[in-house]
Amino acid sequence: MEQRRTSRACDACKRRKVRCNGQSRCQQCTHVGLRCTYASTLPSRSRKRSLARGSVIAECKTLSFQPSQGSQPEGTLASRVVSISIPASIVSHPNPSFFHEFLHEYERYVYPMSPVIPASEVHEMISKMDDSRDAASFVYIFAAVTLNLTRGEPVHEAPATRERIATLLTRSLEHRRPLGFDAQPTIVSVMSSLFTEMCSVGLRRLDLGFFYLREAISILYMLHAHSDEALAEFDMPERARLQRAYWECFIHERFTALTYNRPPCLSALRGLPDHDPSLPEDTEAGFNHTIENFCLVDRKFLEYWLGERSGVSAEWIENKQQQLEDNCWHREVSQLPGMMQADLIITRHWLRTVTWQIALSNTLLSSSPDTSLLLSLSFPLRLSNQLRQFLVTIPRDMVGIHGSGILEKLFEIANVITDVVLHLPHASGDETIQRIHDIIFLKNFVYSFAGFQTLRPAVLTQKFEMIREKYPEIREIELLL
Repeated sequence: MEQRRTSRACDACKRRKVRCNGQSRCQQCTHVGLRCTYASTLPSRSRKRSLARGSVIAECKTLSFQPSQGSQPEGTLASRVVSISIPASIVSHPNPSFFHEFLHEYERYVYPMSPVIPASEVHEMISKMDDSRDAASFVYIFAAVTLNLTRGEPVHEAPATRERIATLLTRSLEHRRPLGFDAQPTIVSVMSSLFTEMCSVGLRRLDLGFFYLREAISILYMLHAHSDEALAEFDMPERARLQRAYWECFIHERFTALTYNRPPCLSALRGLPDHDPSLPEDTEAGFNHTIENFCLVDRKFLEYWLGERSGVSAEWIENKQQQLEDNCWHREVSQLPGMMQADLIITRHWLRTVTWQIALSNTLLSSSPDTSLLLSLSFPLRLSNQLRQFLVTIPRDMVGIHGSGILEKLFEIANVITDVVLHLPHASGDETIQRIHDIIFLKNFVYSFAGFQTLRPAVLTQKFEMIREKYPEIREIELLL
């Protein structure tokens, strides 16, 4: 007897493109343990059910979406992150304990690097999710950005994590309210857009990320965070929080300009954020040092990187490298927690590499022994050795906790170092072996992160093969394969 085909399929089967038997609990969902729902009938969710500690992944599997009319063809969630509007009353949320599980990691790893919305405020918004779409939208993106920055899983598990991040990001976008004529955006609106940018970039949706970065900047202007006079009317700590939100967007915009060649629009504020006694001392010091890092990427720096470089002088290059080498800065940073040291020091090495590339493109570098080290073609090799000495002193997870941004920086550093080794003349035996050892270390380090697999590693793999062919006499070179 021929099996009858059903005229409807559940949401999970539609997304997975598998045959559904149309039952209230279909066979496919029963088999793989997914939540079985249909777009036309949304079952209510009991708020009494509690989650056991450690059930974040299990709860993520139960998040489902109701497709909007006229939506794009369905594929993976990461390929269909779109902003749609649905009434909050028809969507059930996970049990609050699902979101509470992220609070500790958010407070420990996310907030110190983005010190604007403390965990206590997030906790309060979790309790308001059923009544406020704004609160619900932020809570979902808070969970997504925390997952994005704190999951250093093995490579084979990375796709599942990206899917969960995309799921949470999509739910956040679904609950967003359009900015109406009389709307009053808040600092939460700024950080919601900025966290959306961070997650979008982590999912390699770079255009979407740039859109939400510009949205965050636009909201800052609506709040007059760029105006000293307007800021003076705010009481502490709200004024300091607005300043930190502004600087956070400034940092992300400068990084985006250098990494993805997107034009910046923000200017630096007159000074660092006002002192906020509510901030932990290390958090305030680390954030201020991050600001100082990116303030070195001034308008002239951006002009040379993004546009015409004919005006670059040897004097400018040496002056910028000396600013980046600041020994006093390094001593102060060495007193900070390892997580902050990792971000600050790798960023400094990356900026020095970018500055070297500006000089290279304007033929200001030389291999002559009489040339200043700061203008030497071999300068990145010195940086690679310094970076290796630093990386062996800190736990690996203190680097991975920073997500795709820090991996982009490490990729650029590794890419430049391999080019230098490939094109410089053969050095003495011991010096060549040292170069190879530094490259092998950096290669093994960056390839150990699951997120690195999305950053064009094939380019480096080809260069490693070329280095192996150039130095066949060095036994250790086989470790590059």
